[in-house]
Amino acid sequence: KVVFLAARSEQYLPALIFFAFFPFVDMIIAAKILIVAVWVGAGFSKLTKHFAYVIPPMVSNTPWLTSTKIKRAHYRNFPEDLRPSKGAKFLAEIPGTAFEIVVPLVLLFSTNDTITLVAAIIMLGYCVFIISCFPLATPIEWNVMFMFLIGFLFLAHSSSDGYGLADMNTGLLILTVAGMLLFPIWGNIRPDQISFLPALRQYAGNWACGMWALAPGAEQKPNDHVKKASLMQQDQLEAEYGKDEGTVVLQQLLGWRSMHSQGRGMNSVMIKTLGDDVDRYDLREAEFACNAVVGWNFGEGHLHDERLITALQRRCNFAPGEFIVVWVESEPFGNGRQQYRVIDAAVGIVERGSWSVKD
Repeated sequence: KVVFLAARSEQYLPALIFFAFFPFVDMIIAAKILIVAVWVGAGFSKLTKHFAYVIPPMVSNTPWLTSTKIKRAHYRNFPEDLRPSKGAKFLAEIPGTAFEIVVPLVLLFSTNDTITLVAAIIMLGYCVFIISCFPLATPIEWNVMFMFLIGFLFLAHSSSDGYGLADMNTGLLILTVAGMLLFPIWGNIRPDQISFLPALRQYAGNWACGMWALAPGAEQKPNDHVKKASLMQQDQLEAEYGKDEGTVVLQQLLGWRSMHSQGRGMNSVMIKTLGDDVDRYDLREAEFACNAVVGWNFGEGHLHDERLITALQRRCNFAPGEFIVVWVESEPFGNGRQQYRVIDAAVGIVERGSWSVKD
């Protein structure tokens, strides 16, 4: 699973099939359908309450935006109320969601060169803006590649030159569209069964994720007993910056997660689970801890659910209460609730529950 996702198979495997087996014209049109499906799938996945929470921290992290006033305007009442402001919700709903759905569809169906050019310029600007914001964990190379594909697929091989949907073999058209719709539909309905990557739910703020709590000294066990890509993050940062400074960096990751909807839910469950002992534990963002153990993550929470915890327990033999995990699944589209699990590595799943996304 790690190798399949790390190869970005949801992007490159369909293209590889098109290039290998489709005639040239059908190959170009199928590639258009692929890139539009990726855009529209990402846009559709943002039709939730989660995505508005993505905007403020992304804007706050934008290096070219130096105005503190503008950055703070994306929060409801900084620093007392860090929920997204009306302006942030507008950015999430119109440029962030509507443009990503409507403009790519215009590119795909337009037979007018002028309209196609305008739509291409909009999407080029969209990609440039995302790149310039340096959003955490975003594949910048993906946006660079798509900028090239906009020109190659939609301008150099325009519909008016014989590369429109009507020019594609009907059987291959049906097969391509059905194939590109299967996993997004399945993944939005059952996110527990399909990775967010083939479900085309990139950076929607609706993620499977987790938080680790390790008793003092427990974090050393993976270093001692697990063959992995690197030392745990605390040890890497401590070697470079010192213990206190390294800890601050890791706490910044928890702070970033807390700006998003799932982070707030996980904090609540972790505090409820550990009670007054919460300050005794070392709290870690599971995505980054998983990176050291597995060697790759990319925000895919299913790579560090109870299956990874069980594998770690076999090697590290944590005592009960020594390694506690709060893990949450993505919200199924329109469901309104997210299912969470509390895992004690030595015991297994000790609690299942859900919270209201609206809350």
